[in-house]
Amino acid sequence: MQSRAVLLILLLLIFVAVSGLWLWDRLIEGSAPAPVATATMPPARTATLAPGGTPTPVQAPPGYRLAGVALGEPESFAVIEAPNGLTSLYRLHDDVPRLGELVRIDAERVVIRGTAGQFDLWLAPAATATPVPVRTSKPHSPTRMLPLRPQSGGTTPAPRS
Repeated sequence: MQSRAVLLILLLLIFVAVSGLWLWDRLIEGSAPAPVATATMPPARTATLAPGGTPTPVQAPPGYRLAGVALGEPESFAVIEAPNGLTSLYRLHDDVPRLGELVRIDAERVVIRGTAGQFDLWLAPAATATPVPVRTSKPHSPTRMLPLRPQSGGTTPAPRS
């Protein structure tokens, strides 16, 4: 009789656990936004239409790079590095000095509309610094070791030269 009660409680616990997992999955599935398909192949440049109707390619100015992106809701941010190495944080529709207005922030690129047209800045790693040997002003002199104090019944070790 006691083993039947234990078996019944065990089956009830399994049923509650499975039902809870199913309900949790349904709640999470209903609150998550639908995935958005995006193209991951970066174009080499963005074309803009010239007054005559012919596309004119616009390239990003040299020396600028997209150092980082933080996508969020309701705001996203982009970190852009200037040729002098200084980085700044920008929001959508901010004016990026000497580049133009930040009109779009994606996971791996930003789109900037400048006076010459619209162009993309793609996420790029920082240039690695070339290691330079460190020089010291004076040669290092070795320190002299002092003798240890003798413990009870012990002898003093001889100092090193």
